[in-house]
Amino acid sequence: MIYNVAGLMSGELGESRQHEIENERLAFGESSFTEISGPVRMIRTDRTVLVTVDIEAVTHDTCSRCLEPATVNVSVALEEEFTPKNADLMDGLNGHSQDGDDCFDPALLIDEQNFLDLSEVLGQALTGAIRIAPLCMDACLGICPVCAVNRNEIQCSCAESPIDPRWKVLAGLTERGAEFSS
Repeated sequence: MIYNVAGLMSGELGESRQHEIENERLAFGESSFTEISGPVRMIRTDRTVLVTVDIEAVTHDTCSRCLEPATVNVSVALEEEFTPKNADLMDGLNGHSQDGDDCFDPALLIDEQNFLDLSEVLGQALTGAIRIAPLCMDACLGICPVCAVNRNEIQCSCAESPIDPRWKVLAGLTERGAEFSS
C-alpha cells in the first residue's frame, strides 16, 4: 500500500487522487489482516497530503467465550496528514520546515522519493479496531463453567449453578425491576 505522490504534491492546492485497495494482506505485529479493501482519497494541502481511508479487513483470533478460532471483521475509517521530506515539489510552504521536523510520527512521513506508505498507519488502526473480546458468532454459548465442554457443540446436563449468597440481593433487584416495568 505504497503510493507515489510526486504528481499530487507538484499539483494545485486541493487537487486529489482516488485509489482503491482491493483484497490486500498486511502482517502487523502479532496480527495478520486479509481481504483489506476500500477507497483511499488523497488531497494536497498547503504543506501536507491529507489521506482519508474507509477500510474493511478480516483477521483471525480466539473466541473469548468458547476459545475456538474466530474470524473477525474489522472496519476502520481514518483521516491522517502525511508530511513530505522533499520540499522541492511543494510550493506555498510559508516558511515551514519540510525535513520531517514538524512530524512527530515517522509513519506519517512521505519519503525523499515521494512514496507515501499506508502500511504502518493502517496496521495501527486495524489493530486498534479489533474487539477486545472477539466472538466466533454473536450467539456463542461459551464453555460450561462446571464441566468445561463447549456448549456450542454439546448440550451439557450440568445444573445451573446456584447464586452465590453474596449476590442474592442483586438477583432480587432484577425481579423487582420486572415488577415495576409491567
